[in-house]
Amino acid sequence: MATLALSTDFLGDYAKLEQRQQRAVQKIAHQFQEFSSGDLHGNSGFKLERHTNQRDPRARTVRIDQGTRGIVLDAGEETFVLVAIGNHDDTDRWMAKNVFQVNAATGALEILDVEAIEAKAAEPVVNPGGSLLFEHRSDKDFTQLGVPEALVLTLRALTEELQLLSILELVSESQATAISRLLEPDVPVEAIYAEITGLETQRTYDTDDVVTALASPISQATFHVVDGQDELRDMLDKPLAIWRTFLHPSQERHVDRDFKGPARVTGGAGTGKTVVAIHRARSLARRLDDRAGKPILFTTYTRNLAQAIEDDLRSLGGRETLDVVEVSNIDVIARRIVQEVEGSAPGLARADDVQQRWEDAVTDLGSELDPAFVGAEWEQVVLAQGLTSRSDYFQASRAGRGVPLDRRARAEVWRVIEAFNRAMLDAGQRTFLQLAHDAAGYLAGRETKPYRHVVVDEAQDLHAAQWRLIRALAPEGHNDLFIVGDSHQRIYDHRSSLKKVGINVVGRSAKLRINYRTTYQILGWAMQLLGEGDFDDLDEGADPQTIAGYHSFRGGPTPELIGAESAKEQNDQLVAKVHYWIDAGIEPEEIGIAVRGRSSMAGIAEALREAGVEVIELKRDQPKGAGVRIGTMHRMKGLEFRCVAIADVDDRRVPSPAAITSQSVDPAQHASDLQRELCLLYVAATRARDQLVVSWNGTPSRFLGVFES
Repeated sequence: MATLALSTDFLGDYAKLEQRQQRAVQKIAHQFQEFSSGDLHGNSGFKLERHTNQRDPRARTVRIDQGTRGIVLDAGEETFVLVAIGNHDDTDRWMAKNVFQVNAATGALEILDVEAIEAKAAEPVVNPGGSLLFEHRSDKDFTQLGVPEALVLTLRALTEELQLLSILELVSESQATAISRLLEPDVPVEAIYAEITGLETQRTYDTDDVVTALASPISQATFHVVDGQDELRDMLDKPLAIWRTFLHPSQERHVDRDFKGPARVTGGAGTGKTVVAIHRARSLARRLDDRAGKPILFTTYTRNLAQAIEDDLRSLGGRETLDVVEVSNIDVIARRIVQEVEGSAPGLARADDVQQRWEDAVTDLGSELDPAFVGAEWEQVVLAQGLTSRSDYFQASRAGRGVPLDRRARAEVWRVIEAFNRAMLDAGQRTFLQLAHDAAGYLAGRETKPYRHVVVDEAQDLHAAQWRLIRALAPEGHNDLFIVGDSHQRIYDHRSSLKKVGINVVGRSAKLRINYRTTYQILGWAMQLLGEGDFDDLDEGADPQTIAGYHSFRGGPTPELIGAESAKEQNDQLVAKVHYWIDAGIEPEEIGIAVRGRSSMAGIAEALREAGVEVIELKRDQPKGAGVRIGTMHRMKGLEFRCVAIADVDDRRVPSPAAITSQSVDPAQHASDLQRELCLLYVAATRARDQLVVSWNGTPSRFLGVFES
């Protein structure tokens, strides 16, 4: 039986084929596994053919239909790799330009466009002035990491990162990672080698041994050896779910590792944190010795993300994984535990009810305190620290709150909080954060916990009360908690310290640095949007806001900023842009339109529908069917699209006035609210893979001032 491997490029090409062509590819792919090498060279119903002027003697083509051919690596030892699919002209060019290589330094199986690399090496570098990007690196640093010698002199002559992009697009993913990490002056070559290869020590490799190279961790980020007909069928049924199979070693190293306690992985948008978390859940499921019940919990902050994650886990691990992994948002877990203990479903308070009760409590007591200020004090100090008495509150730290309170002021605040709590109790209602607090208390004294392992996504949006619940859900020990998040994407007003809720991740923290989603241009725009400043690292540390350390290997158009005089003019521009994308071959469901509030959606959706464009609104449940997706920036969380338009980014809506505390009430909260609104715009922008448009009518948002020339 022959061994078959698929490349990421092959699956991407396959997904674009018509159904009749896909059926032909499916037949050929299955025949690769059914027949011996001798059959594959002429007796299996198709023929592997050499090609005139092919650059690599191991390359072959196979006919799919009259105008389409597949490219195959005949690796020897009855091992074949399906590499790419294209028309005759594409195939001619590919075969003439590309070679397969086992990298002697890293062991990676790579496909090199030799013609393009030679041309780039011969191209004179235009030096616009400034210091050299790699002046802190030697030639050996590059070659030790497998970077082609032909490019080293070119790389060392560069002065701007934008110049680097055209080179990163030429080399393999592992080489691009190595080059990007070499930009950072304080990262040892040995650490970069371990990151890209998954190995701690350097060695040299047999450049003729493709079979061994395919099995290496570094190659598995690009090539996957198929394990039987069932897996092949599954991969071809869902070719766009490439993340299910292909992980970069920098991601893979966190999936199967045995941790002695809680572990944390951070990283910017598009670095694959959720992908790592999903693979981690499957890995934990495979290691279970007792599969009774559902001993693994995968939890996140919002329900729509929980649904998307459950769908992804089903695709990745099948029913077998979901038999032992529960996927649920943290509020559902809290409510269920409280109901189980108390014997009845707890009443829930709506946000507007909570706001009204704070206003009533202040008014009834004749207090001059601002209701919003007391509500924030209760949530960020009292609930966050689990304070239950007046004396506890008097002694509590209020770090991060902008208005100092003396003992008399604290006494007044506590009176209002007591009045609020009485009103909530009389109504038989609790907030979700109160439910989390109560659920954690119910579990704290139990020796038997509901779960053995908990995987936490979107950690940056969880409140301290929810973290205490998470800590109480599983016993402390090996692989108990696996946490992923990004403080740059915090879109809810919850700031927590893992250390303060009893979760110690010291020595078990890592950061993902490669953006696999967005282009270099979109990533740079989004990071510039955030501007200078520090974001907390989810555990009392600082994560300096800078593009250094985050990289994308993909290039594309610069994000467009489009202003209009009126809403109608803006909508007309959006309609024209959406038609342009669709006419360029982009499917409607690969286009997303984000707005700050629901009030902006109706007019835009109506304009698109009148222009013949189907529109589907993003709601709690993931939408199905063809159509441009439109939703609030909050609903965009966790999604991605080829093209994104963010509309109504004007000074009336972004930042949202309703979300900003007055500076006179609490300067620190005011600054925090502004940063959270900025993060929300950043989240919306980084949903785009290829193209981003930001539009407004009237005066643009203050956040866009950083892009004024």
